Amino acid sequence: MPYKINISLEKKESGYSASCPEITDRQFEGDSLDIIFAELKKAIQLELQTLEKKASQKVDKPIWEVAQSLIQDITEDEINLLPTNGAEQHDYYIYE
Repeated sequence: MPYKINISLEKKESGYSASCPEITDRQFEGDSLDIIFAELKKAIQLELQTLEKKASQKVDKPIWEVAQSLIQDITEDEINLLPTNGAEQHDYYIYE
């Protein structure tokens, strides 16, 4: 799966500074671009591993377990407010 990230690179008097808000709040600083790119590469690899683990966990569950995890925080009062037969009121839910 392709991912796109933004990297902000800045030249400073003391070297270089880079940040990548999609991955971390950390500021990468170093004397050379090689150091910056090495640190960014490590952070990106860690983030990709984390994303792959999350994706594989979601696939391994049957759909009814995914649905159950999504509705586990719904209270009984909220469930009672739901329509008993949405098909009878289908125009309302589609067009409202």
